Amino acid sequence: MANSTTHSAWQQIQAGVYDTEKLLSGQEYNLAMIKARQTLEIIIKQLSGRDDYDDQSLTDIINSLCENKTISEKSCEHYHKICVISNKAVHENNDDGFNATTAYQLLTEEVQAFIRDYSPKKSKITPVPVRNDNAQRRPVTKSSETAQKRKVVKKTPKKKKPTVNTPDLIKVLIGVVILFILIILFRSLNPLKGGKGTKTKTATTTTVATSEGSESSESSSETTSAQATTTKYITTTKLNVRSSPSKDGDLLATLNVGVSVEYVGAQDANWAIINYNGGQAYVASAYIKPAQ
Repeated sequence: MANSTTHSAWQQIQAGVYDTEKLLSGQEYNLAMIKARQTLEIIIKQLSGRDDYDDQSLTDIINSLCENKTISEKSCEHYHKICVISNKAVHENNDDGFNATTAYQLLTEEVQAFIRDYSPKKSKITPVPVRNDNAQRRPVTKSSETAQKRKVVKKTPKKKKPTVNTPDLIKVLIGVVILFILIILFRSLNPLKGGKGTKTKTATTTTVATSEGSESSESSSETTSAQATTTKYITTTKLNVRSSPSKDGDLLATLNVGVSVEYVGAQDANWAIINYNGGQAYVASAYIKPAQ
């Protein structure tokens, strides 16, 4: 059953990378960012052994994996970056080609790292210790001692011989080969050069050229824009309103299901800013959705 579950997860990861690439090639950037996040969640479930995040946020699980040395600090940074990009796609309807390309590149890099560093290893069989009984303590001649050593050497490999599931190993290798072929095809087509990729290339050049100049004023401009424009969202469950983007923030109120709030923008991967009581407050972004 474990091999079947792992094989299914591999298929989902491969399909997620393929779908993200296809959406990116078709210039459906918003959907490409969302698909990258969904594929990342499958990888995180495999690494953490969890099927849901009811009692812990996705950000906390990623940080926990990094603290436990399950993933590297570089992978942890990439995971958070994909989550932030996908949140903008969901909550702000972001359709930027540069962000979509960044999410896809980070995803393919982390899938390769998952194959190289984090895939399940072959189980190791613990050697059976040789008994140190009275018979072994008795003096023996060189010939009898040699015979005993040969006897032990002959038996030990039989106990340590691992069992390899050849069909599953072949399936995993085929999946790896298919993934690398997809990556090579994508790089050869490269949607960022010529034709349909002109729009993306322009967006990339503009973003890179202005990123250094706008980085220092990003926070103030986002705050001003958020105050000027708000969007109606509704709660999908009972939701706590807090004074800061943290579970330790002061509890200002608890909203019932279906309550309308004024959504200002995303604070980070897990918290959203709303207008509340003449000021701004914070709620968990996973439990609100755009009002229809």
